[in-house]
Amino acid sequence: MKNPWLSRPTSGPWLAVALVLPSLAFAQMPDAEATKVDYQLSYRSTFTGYEAYKEQSVQSWREANDKVGEIGGWRAYAKEMSQTAPASGKDQAAQGHDAHHGGKQ
Repeated sequence: MKNPWLSRPTSGPWLAVALVLPSLAFAQMPDAEATKVDYQLSYRSTFTGYEAYKEQSVQSWREANDKVGEIGGWRAYAKEMSQTAPASGKDQAAQGHDAHHGGKQ
């Protein structure tokens, strides 16, 4: 299928102008030296504060269980969490799981 627009005798020059015109815009741009800005670049590695892995001593599971038993078991940890008061009294009403779903408050 022939394109009738391209077969016209005046369309060739217009096509050439359309292709050359963008390059003329770049030719009119100022030199790079005139707009040169001196940036002070700095580099900081992500590994600057990296600490290598150090193997920790592992105690026996019996000693770990005995220590948890001395502390009071899981109930001691739950009691500790319930005793920590929120920063404002407003937040204290919404503490259950359903609070963030719009349930009882």
